[in-house]
Amino acid sequence: MTRRAVFWLVLGILLFALCTGLGAVERQRRSWYIGIGLGSGFEAAIGDEFDSYDFKDFLTGLETITPKISLNFKVGGTLSPNLLLGFDITAVGQLGTDVIGTQHLQINNYFAMLTWFPLHKGFFVRGGGGFSTLISIISTPTFDESEIYSGAGLLAGIGYAFWLGKHFNLTLNLDHSRQFFVEPSDGPDRGRFTIVYVGFDWY
Repeated sequence: MTRRAVFWLVLGILLFALCTGLGAVERQRRSWYIGIGLGSGFEAAIGDEFDSYDFKDFLTGLETITPKISLNFKVGGTLSPNLLLGFDITAVGQLGTDVIGTQHLQINNYFAMLTWFPLHKGFFVRGGGGFSTLISIISTPTFDESEIYSGAGLLAGIGYAFWLGKHFNLTLNLDHSRQFFVEPSDGPDRGRFTIVYVGFDWY
């Protein structure tokens, strides 16, 4: 199955979950939450205002290129039964290897995040922004080289949360993020990624 097909499949599941959750019974969340997530990236690209290059373009020529892996960590509080405010760390990275060494590219977001449950449970939308970095690491037996580009970013996402017992949620998430790097000035100044991941949250 292609990435585009997976994207539309996940989007269809989310829309179906929204429709089936219209009659869901409200459930109260506790005053704070913490969660983790793991998934895959449909795209992760960097460039400038004229050109954009997928991570894989920078890893071309290496013998093995791993899939794009996404990670998420979140912690925060409940402002109301259907509105959360917290801190999110979201990252997507890809690794290439050959007999000479490895190269790793990764975008990290450190964002303040609002999550809104319009039906109090089930379907949610989220959005936030804050500090972003791009990390490039090249490692060989003779030398290691790393570059870090920093700036700001924004993220928007949708998802669906399934209750597991009294305190846990299993979530299906679709996020899209944009980055604007300003330091150092001689590197890429734009970034983006779209990721799908499964989350596990405790309230």
